[in-house]
Amino acid sequence: MEEESRNSQAYKAQLERARRWCAAEERCESGVREKLAAWGAGSGDADGIVASLTEEGYLDDGRYARAYCESKVLRQHWGRQKVCYQLRLKRLPREAIEAGMAAVDDERYMEMLREVAERKWHEESGKRGGESDEWEVKRRVMSFLASRGFTMSEINETITNITRQ
Repeated sequence: MEEESRNSQAYKAQLERARRWCAAEERCESGVREKLAAWGAGSGDADGIVASLTEEGYLDDGRYARAYCESKVLRQHWGRQKVCYQLRLKRLPREAIEAGMAAVDDERYMEMLREVAERKWHEESGKRGGESDEWEVKRRVMSFLASRGFTMSEINETITNITRQ
């Protein structure tokens, strides 16, 4: 029965569509499964398609995690906590998430955090004609950085370095 399904025109069409979709950019298994469900594939067909995509190299959760981490951290300036949380929502294996985060260079990460914090500090201290209370500026910058997913230790270290300048 399952073999018949994999030889059907609908299955082959969905597999080809999934190949094209995965070739366009990195995808994770859970995203592919969601897309297949939206396209009307049954769970048995989805299992076969995911297995084929993985075997053919179109789908690799580790590769996806590395690309996702690099994109979100270095281009969109997210902190590690937010990135890890988003990857967990995508149901990626812990090993893939850890490998993805390890691919982000610590020096580049801290440099990016410093630049984002300094930019926000100047933006907040420039409000109200430069008469902003330093504590209020510090609170706003810390809140902003926490919302971006940076840890409090990273934020405190960065803010301390900015206020020393």
